[in-house]
This record gives sequence, structure tokens and C-alpha cells, in this order.
Amino acid sequence: MDYGNYFQFFLSLIFIIGLIFAFSIIAKKLGLGHGPAITGNKQKRIHIKEVRPLDAKRKVVLIQCDNKEHLVLVGAANDLLLDTLACDVPLDEPNNLLAPLNDDKAAKRGKSDERSGV
Repeated sequence: MDYGNYFQFFLSLIFIIGLIFAFSIIAKKLGLGHGPAITGNKQKRIHIKEVRPLDAKRKVVLIQCDNKEHLVLVGAANDLLLDTLACDVPLDEPNNLLAPLNDDKAAKRGKSDERSGV
């Protein structure tokens, strides 16, 4: 084989990898990457709020469903519901989650502005 065949093989390989990459991006843009939707409901009722790994095989997941939060221990062999709590903030109002943080930041900025005399 001469170098022309190797060059043609290399270009063909790069072209095929590029096509696979392009189709994966198109599939993600069309929403095909997450599988089919089970319900036609546009309103999302389940939200994963936080995930904390405990060790290599187990993690704790905080899930919000409607107005309840569920603390679940997810492991290699089994899953365990640790606790269920009432949630103050419904999923419909995501801006309420950030409001206390923004108020705290504004208060800190106001205190630092008072100290600097600005």
C-alpha cells in the first residue's frame, strides 16, 4: 500500500467521526437524547434538587415532587426512602428559590458600601 491509501483511509475516518458527532448534536437539539416522553404533560412535577455521593456505590438524592421533598438513599443493591418533608416552594415558582440568596447578597453589598463611604 502506498501513502495515498493511508491518507484516504484517514480522511474517511475523520469524515465518519464528524458525521456521528453532527448527528448527535442534531439529536440533542431535537430532544431525542432523553428518550420518549411518558406523559404529554408539559408541566414538570419531579425535580432533582441535590445529589451527594456517600461512597463509591451509594449516594443521597433530594427529590421534589409537587409540594413534597423526598430524601432517597440510592445504592448498588437497593434504594431506600429516608425521609419525606413538606416543601415550602412549589415547582411552579423557581424564582422564589433564588430570592433569599439575592436579598442576602444585596444586604451584604449595602453594608460594605456603608463602610467604604460610597
